[in-house]
Amino acid sequence: MATSNGKRAAEEIEEKFVKVGEVETSLLTLGHFRDASSSEDAKRVLFLIIPGNPGVPTYYEDFMQELYSHCEGQIPVWTVGQAGHVQPPDQSLSFSDVFSTRDDIYSLKAQIEHKVTFIRENIPPDVSLILIGHSIGCYMILNMLEHLPSSQVLRCFMLFPTVERMATSPQGQAMTPVLRYLRWFLVAAALFVVMIPMSIRRPLIEWHFRRADCPPCLYDGVVRTLTPWTANFASYLAKVEMNEVTELQEHLIKKHLKKLSFYYGTRDHWAPVQYFYDLKTTFPDVDARLCSLNLKHAFVLETPEGKAMAKIVWLWAQSHHHTVLSHTGSVDQETWAFDG
Repeated sequence: MATSNGKRAAEEIEEKFVKVGEVETSLLTLGHFRDASSSEDAKRVLFLIIPGNPGVPTYYEDFMQELYSHCEGQIPVWTVGQAGHVQPPDQSLSFSDVFSTRDDIYSLKAQIEHKVTFIRENIPPDVSLILIGHSIGCYMILNMLEHLPSSQVLRCFMLFPTVERMATSPQGQAMTPVLRYLRWFLVAAALFVVMIPMSIRRPLIEWHFRRADCPPCLYDGVVRTLTPWTANFASYLAKVEMNEVTELQEHLIKKHLKKLSFYYGTRDHWAPVQYFYDLKTTFPDVDARLCSLNLKHAFVLETPEGKAMAKIVWLWAQSHHHTVLSHTGSVDQETWAFDG
């Protein structure tokens, strides 16, 4: 796993597979909780990342390390994968894994239930959560809040949020026909890719991204994504997203407004700038910011962008929870600018 040259000696990111419902789920962990019996007058806090689609946690390793360095290694950072998006190492492919799906396990609704179950079964109830959603992970968080104790969730950072009108977004209009009519072609293409020896496959991936400043975790993430297993479940989830993520769930935003922070990109073709302005019109008091750094929707694919996003989240979290986060190390007084 990737390491970082942060403010404190780097710790290794650990991957484990935890059983959540019927699915062996990829979980990346960095750091450890304080002892629950500690006499310190400080809350135990966890940054929990809910990824986009494909929900392969490996893509977020560099972002995790950077965020962990900002809190001086005092707050654990976890990323939980989407159900079915990472093939467990001891599980062989079957016909059903590659060419079928189950709504009760892999649909958008089931993915939301999957994350709620994961939290209930794997995170102590006295641990306060700072949820970080990316892309469709933001939609999941918005709906997860209906099933989690309000007192357990400190804040939700919604990064490049796809929480409405996905099919009619510029990228959605391009992808919907592909997902509707050519989804099995994507799976078949992945079947072909996995037949290419790894000694050739990885250099090809590195060549494809040769002009970008990519973190090492990107290449491992792409290798994991280009499998028939992931292609099947990720494309199925994407197809469901186009059908179900339509109108903004205004009732949920209104109900949980004080815990929500939205971050929109200026060149995001999944959540265009107009969605930001529409949100601000509907909810004038919402904590929503427009990126001034020209970051891309897939910020985790480039090292500078992932590091910039981690810094933004840390500073933003401090601005809302200075008292809680001041117990975790030095408080960064730096400010940053947003447009809008």
